[in-house]
Amino acid sequence: MSHARSNHEVWSTEQDQFLLKTVLQHLRNGSSQKKAFEEVAGKIGRTNGACTFRFNSVLRKQHYDEIRSVSHKKNGDLPSRMVIQFPRVDNKCINDDGLSWQPVLGFLNSQALEVQHMQQQLHDMKEENIRLNKELEHLKQVRNKMETLGMNISKMLELINNA
Repeated sequence: MSHARSNHEVWSTEQDQFLLKTVLQHLRNGSSQKKAFEEVAGKIGRTNGACTFRFNSVLRKQHYDEIRSVSHKKNGDLPSRMVIQFPRVDNKCINDDGLSWQPVLGFLNSQALEVQHMQQQLHDMKEENIRLNKELEHLKQVRNKMETLGMNISKMLELINNA
């Protein structure tokens, strides 16, 4: 697997396939997308946020049916607040216009699944934001220490030169 050197590099087909394969494998094994993103990020040299964004903005659209089929198999394992349960409707349920409710329920179920994915993405992004803010604070402290050290070195050099 080739390693990306910059967060701005184009994703290779190999990286996309690895990301998709890893997410699907995690979902099939009862693990989370978040864990899959962490695994992929470590192996291809990208951030969790970059993997999350790539998956949700590109791969989910390209492989919607495959991801949906794996996710539907897992719905029984998800907390009830994350899955909207609609009553079972057989094919004989038809309204006054002769239209089946099945397509409507299918659409609503797919929308519920999309909401679930968006909630997971939001959660992952919030965690990444927290991590990045902590890293930023640490870097600010390092910068302040380096500035202080630089000023102390400048004062020492000035003293040496004036002596």
